[in-house]
Amino acid sequence: MVPAFRTTTSSASRALAALFLTLGSGFCPDHAVAAQATAQRRYEAILRTFRDTKNPPVPLLAAEVAWSVKIGIQPSAPAVQDADRVYIPLRENMLVALQRESGVVAWIREVETAASLAVGADALFVAGAGTLRALDAATGAERWSVPLEATQTTPLVFDSGWLIAVVEPGEVRAFRAGDGRQMWRRPLGAAAPHPPVPGGERALYLSLADSRVLALALDTGEPLWEQQLAGTLSPPAAARDRVFVGSTNNFFYALDPADGSIRWQWRNGGDVIGAAVDGEVVYFASLDNIIRAVNRGNGNQRWRKPTGTRPVQPPAAFRGIVVLPGLSPAVTVFVGETGAVMGTYTAKGDLLGPPLLDPAPKPFQVAFITLTREGVVEALRPAALMLREDKPVTPTALPGRALGRERVE
Repeated sequence: MVPAFRTTTSSASRALAALFLTLGSGFCPDHAVAAQATAQRRYEAILRTFRDTKNPPVPLLAAEVAWSVKIGIQPSAPAVQDADRVYIPLRENMLVALQRESGVVAWIREVETAASLAVGADALFVAGAGTLRALDAATGAERWSVPLEATQTTPLVFDSGWLIAVVEPGEVRAFRAGDGRQMWRRPLGAAAPHPPVPGGERALYLSLADSRVLALALDTGEPLWEQQLAGTLSPPAAARDRVFVGSTNNFFYALDPADGSIRWQWRNGGDVIGAAVDGEVVYFASLDNIIRAVNRGNGNQRWRKPTGTRPVQPPAAFRGIVVLPGLSPAVTVFVGETGAVMGTYTAKGDLLGPPLLDPAPKPFQVAFITLTREGVVEALRPAALMLREDKPVTPTALPGRALGRERVE
């Protein structure tokens, strides 16, 4: 029996492998080519089914607490995570790593952190005390360190083997993540309040304090284009053929990634604080406490909903859901297709940074983690992914129907 294929192409690949294993039992070499062709046709049929089936949104909420930890030292910046651990910078020049599934301390070491961390390629990247460091993600041991000689102003960004740092007074520096070698540096002419956002065609997009959106080549740092807007700009969001940015002038802009020209714009009732893209839809939140879903290409509105809270971070969108951090409740999850509220989560204090989300939640595993300013770390597992059986229902009546008594003559 062919298993169901609901979520990822990899499930189809696993089914194909299982199919070959099944065929391998008593397999005749003379029929190898025909069997392989048959298996390929089945595999392609599975992929067509996968592509044509609209997958349900990932059931992020409701959720149950997997573990909760109160750290004795207050965090100094938002946490980051990889598949195995959560990394939290602390005051008093400390850094702690917790096991993602259990909350158990993996390692702790003394190191100064100036701003948020970055993680990638089995390494943790830390900037502080004029030095940029790469630590082994599993042990905390130092891999390399290089002088930074400037104060980091935004979180580090890791992308495709590159490590990007924004430093005072307004400069971007790119390092090779493997050994820390500086590859290029580019003055911006203004401060960058938000970290760069990598996009297609190996570009970096920045929104600057002087209301410019700037595109740089990731490989060289050369300017590709700039677009002058108005107001204080939100962090950019990059999609396949658009770059999105909001402003305190109440407009939300869609820019062409080739030249920065404005493709469309949307007038809102409040300051736009950020956006996220999932497939053909872009979601953006504003301080009129409204979140909107519009078509990525032309800006036509699909839905608009009250946020139920004051947004404090840009939304995140993936696998058919939209996650919006707010004041209270701390997290609201919307269904991307309709805007219906899937659920809300109230944290044990004010969140420090957005929740850490697993973009591909797995059964029985932690799907998102929150960190409060007081140092409470809480990990949650979606209840729907615990795959529990329904409680048996006690029958109130015997099955079947009563038969009339036969007459005996």
